[in-house]
Amino acid sequence: MLFIALFWVGQIHAQSTADIGASTTPRIHYQFPFQTMWDDAVLRSAKSGKPTAAFDLDLIDSASIRLANTIIHDRRLQIYLRNHFEPAMNDFAVDPPPTVGLDSLRNLGWRLSGLEKDYKIAKRPCIIVIGTDKQEIDRIVFPDKLSARELEQKLDDILHGRNTVQSIVAKYWSNPGNLALHWKLIDLFEERSKYDSVVRHLDMIRLNAAHPVDARKAWIREADLRLHVEGAVEPVQALMATLAKRGPDSVLHYELLHEVLAYYKQRKKFDSVAVTYDQIMALMGTRDPDLINEEAWYLASTSSQSARALGLINEALAARPDESNFLDTRALVEGNLEKFDDAIRDEEQALKFAEKADKNYFETQLQHYRDLKEKAHAELDEDTTHTTH
Repeated sequence: MLFIALFWVGQIHAQSTADIGASTTPRIHYQFPFQTMWDDAVLRSAKSGKPTAAFDLDLIDSASIRLANTIIHDRRLQIYLRNHFEPAMNDFAVDPPPTVGLDSLRNLGWRLSGLEKDYKIAKRPCIIVIGTDKQEIDRIVFPDKLSARELEQKLDDILHGRNTVQSIVAKYWSNPGNLALHWKLIDLFEERSKYDSVVRHLDMIRLNAAHPVDARKAWIREADLRLHVEGAVEPVQALMATLAKRGPDSVLHYELLHEVLAYYKQRKKFDSVAVTYDQIMALMGTRDPDLINEEAWYLASTSSQSARALGLINEALAARPDESNFLDTRALVEGNLEKFDDAIRDEEQALKFAEKADKNYFETQLQHYRDLKEKAHAELDEDTTHTTH
């Protein structure tokens, strides 16, 4: 992927970059009447006194396309931006014209990636407002969810120091016991990918015994965040160890186990996946055939642990021998083990018991195993012929 620069529409195309020298922004993609790279806009900002409003986009993504093609083409918004900011856009694009040399693209990518690296932008689309001193004033995450009027209001708030991170931080520290303000601050930090600040403030609420409901909410959110960002399972496990066996706690426990299960599956930690399935079923108090089939399918689809998968799916089929999905899972395992006759037989049974709407899928699977059997026989015949000669 290559970063491509774009920039603004409107009459300001006539306002050249003469005051900072000729712009080095190459005009190579998405031809807007006015194009400025973020670093050019920051240079201009130091002379004009207006902060830079840099739009970081990915114009193959629907959210960025909506922002670029719908919201910022609003005439009133354009006028507002021209009057109060040095506007600029970066497009993470994939198809620059071939007339652009590789060296130019390499340098262009370096310049554009500097915006995201220097200001730690983790999500697109994003609008970052940069002061004349090159320091971030604030940013707008998910601007595609706003109307042109709402976006103008947020930019005006930033311009005048209203509802910014800095203003909320100042309000919070003047009244640190205000939980609503504390949660708002955490949301702002998370939107801006300030991970350490989010964890620190969640920890403050989690350890606040005076507000047990908020403390539990903070613990859940922190455990989930650390699982998905750090891969730390321990906070979730510590939380689950405090949960009761009945009522809302058991529901939360079930949901958390599934979060852990998804994490282990994504990272293909097969032994941990098996342990988590066992924990879920222990919580349920039953060996649920559907969960057993789910585990067998996962192992057969993503690992070489076919023997374990076969034992699991046989257990599920012992409970419900006419279940098409279970028979299909066993056929998958048998196909992996190159027991094609067994796979064909199970898939034929799956087709027999299948709902009418599902029969096409099972017919396709049946043909797949027949093709595999034919291919295996052909390869065996070829090997036999070579050995004879």
